[in-house]
Amino acid sequence: MLQDDNLAKGGGSSMRVVIIGGDAAGMSAASQIKRLRPEYDVIVFERGEYISYAACGIPYFIGGAVSSMDELLEVSLDEAREKRKVDVRIGHTVVAIDPSSRTITVENRGIRLTEPYDRLVIATGARPQTRGIDISRFPNLFTMNDLYDAARIKNFIAEKKPQSIAVIGGGYIGLEAVESFCEQGVRTTLIHRREDLHRAFEKEISDIIKQKLSEKGVILSLGQPFSGLEQRGDKIGIIRDIGVLETDAVLLAIGVEPNSDLAGAAGIQLGANRAIRVNEFMETDTEGIYAAGDCATARMTTFGIEVHAPLALKANKQGVIAGMNIAGERESFAGVLGTAITKIFDLGVARTGLSYSQAADMELDPEKVIVKSRDRARYYPGASFMNSLVIFSRKDRRLLGAQLAGRLESVKRIDVYATAIFNKMTIDQVFDLDLAYAPPFSPVYDPVLLAARVARKKR
Repeated sequence: MLQDDNLAKGGGSSMRVVIIGGDAAGMSAASQIKRLRPEYDVIVFERGEYISYAACGIPYFIGGAVSSMDELLEVSLDEAREKRKVDVRIGHTVVAIDPSSRTITVENRGIRLTEPYDRLVIATGARPQTRGIDISRFPNLFTMNDLYDAARIKNFIAEKKPQSIAVIGGGYIGLEAVESFCEQGVRTTLIHRREDLHRAFEKEISDIIKQKLSEKGVILSLGQPFSGLEQRGDKIGIIRDIGVLETDAVLLAIGVEPNSDLAGAAGIQLGANRAIRVNEFMETDTEGIYAAGDCATARMTTFGIEVHAPLALKANKQGVIAGMNIAGERESFAGVLGTAITKIFDLGVARTGLSYSQAADMELDPEKVIVKSRDRARYYPGASFMNSLVIFSRKDRRLLGAQLAGRLESVKRIDVYATAIFNKMTIDQVFDLDLAYAPPFSPVYDPVLLAARVARKKR
């Protein structure tokens, strides 16, 4: 994956950098290059009309917490072009990459053009998994991936005023969407193929989430995978072994997959989940070509596993690092831990590191403990319980993973665990941490310390 010497040194003043994709990774790369090398020509080809938007905010726009879709726009076209001096071309779809001639083929309004590059960044993101279902065939079938999806769902709810919506998929997008629909007063059913929710959550945390969903009136239909969809007048029928469920609309939230077809067709090596394989410098195996964001692989920090981790921070960081290296630096990406946090009504859920099954597959001899404790001093107003699940190795006591469920503010403690795992700390060293204490913030033994204290007894 080493780039040629001229590229690695940053090249000359006439360097032409082409970036495919204008969202988080693409615009981060473009901005970084222009900041470090203002003399470089940086061209971003974006197939849609929006750039650099907060896709993670879409559920909250649909639910009403965010009042306008414009609030989700991070960088305007004018700012990108005038202030950052990036040549952004919207409505341009890249249809082919030719590494041998260092060109790409771009289509705009039916016209195809060939554009040369000295360096290329592929930042094409990810797309919703659909299991081959043609979304366009169903006027009331949706995904939740971009601003077009957001506008379509919001308009449907406003115009059609559905009484019922089914969400298929028990991962982050599905769970956030369930809350959004409930906030709009729509009877919501969550359908998932397993009794437990997404594999990122341990069963104990999954059970807490399911309890919260039930409390909020969400209808749970678990352990019953669907085999297809059919239009039934104004409704959609969800075909399952136990029968057909009719509903006014369906959100398909069964996961995402990298937009790597363009790279694969150009002979660029793919890795985990068919994401574009990159090294720590965001270089692919093809000279002069980089990849970043949801279309690219990453390594799990300290564990070395190659993964596809479509998370916002990773996309932005990889874009920045790709830009720095194109500009002549030699910066490496430290990797990911799959650290994530989400809101499910008034329940906060967070996780980082390995799951128990991942740790077992790696033969790390894992042990897990779950501790229920207060997140503030017992007597302080607003104190509530939170659950801390900690996974560590019986071999060397090393912390491997953690998951939290509790009051929204309380689960941000996951960052302490992420820091500990990043630094390869043992459960005993976590217990030794000198964490802050005051009654409005935590008990004397913070839940992090209390969980470590319990885990230490597992000898």
